[in-house]
Amino acid sequence: MMRILALGLTLTAAPLAIADSLPAQTLLERMTEATQELDYQGRFLYQLGGEVSTMEIRHAVIDGEQYQRFTHLDGRLVEVLRLGDELVCLHPNGTLTRIDDPDQNLLSFRQRLSSRIPEQYNVLVDGDGRVAGRATTRMRVAPLDNHRYGYRLWLDNESHLLLKSEMVDASGLAMERVEFVTLDLEPDLGESDFELPRVIAERALETVPASRSESIHLEAGWLPRGFHAAEGDWRRVTAERSPVAAQSYSDGLATFTVFVESVASDDIEEGVSRIGPTVAISRVAAAGERTYLLTLVGEIPQPTAERVMEGLGVEVAARP
Repeated sequence: MMRILALGLTLTAAPLAIADSLPAQTLLERMTEATQELDYQGRFLYQLGGEVSTMEIRHAVIDGEQYQRFTHLDGRLVEVLRLGDELVCLHPNGTLTRIDDPDQNLLSFRQRLSSRIPEQYNVLVDGDGRVAGRATTRMRVAPLDNHRYGYRLWLDNESHLLLKSEMVDASGLAMERVEFVTLDLEPDLGESDFELPRVIAERALETVPASRSESIHLEAGWLPRGFHAAEGDWRRVTAERSPVAAQSYSDGLATFTVFVESVASDDIEEGVSRIGPTVAISRVAAAGERTYLLTLVGEIPQPTAERVMEGLGVEVAARP
């Protein structure tokens, strides 16, 4: 994930004169359209926990397909590109990973956010401000319970692009922050701006249906209100490791995924870790004669993730 810092701009809390003509839902819809349909490039800061990175983004629509390129500008060179339905990761060691993602399961928060905010959130127009020298409309997406995080958003008044976002906990503390420092709305981008460099090695990571020989099913004893399992199960397959079954859950905005893999009794790593808003919890579960490692990864509060894990069970059945 990208890492980005806030510049500490002072934003006013004055009411918006356009609030009546452009209500919150309309603003979010226009933000989503702008993110997907406009050509733009810029630099932004990303902060996650105590880590800060400087990033560059280029986005263009070419022959009806979205092209996007994220480049780390500090530290070792890392790039992530979206070329239509394909996600490509360029690693610091000169290798490349292609991820086939036709259903766009790996989209970022700003692309998941749309005008249809789940009923577990309250959306408000909250004032105005300035980001990267541009006038913005400030909004709040506030959760109605403690099982999900809230967001503060700053939308560009001219283009409706999301110029700054903060994921906040129940106390209002920003756990993740993204903030543009430059923005060009007429970048004149072409396919050459999204070309891949020569790499040492390349591998593919596909999301494919689960094995025909068996079906791994997760039974969730408890989920926060509004969260539902995504349809179908799938496996990530690489040349380096055994298949891993996974099930994603979402309330329409917040998302977490539970990965399930068969492990040997001496190959078990249980524990909890957090980086900013992202929590990862692993525990062991038995199904029949096998031992499975369950790992939940997502941007939900740790107490909520632990409660979900307590109620998870694994069922394995042979496919007909």
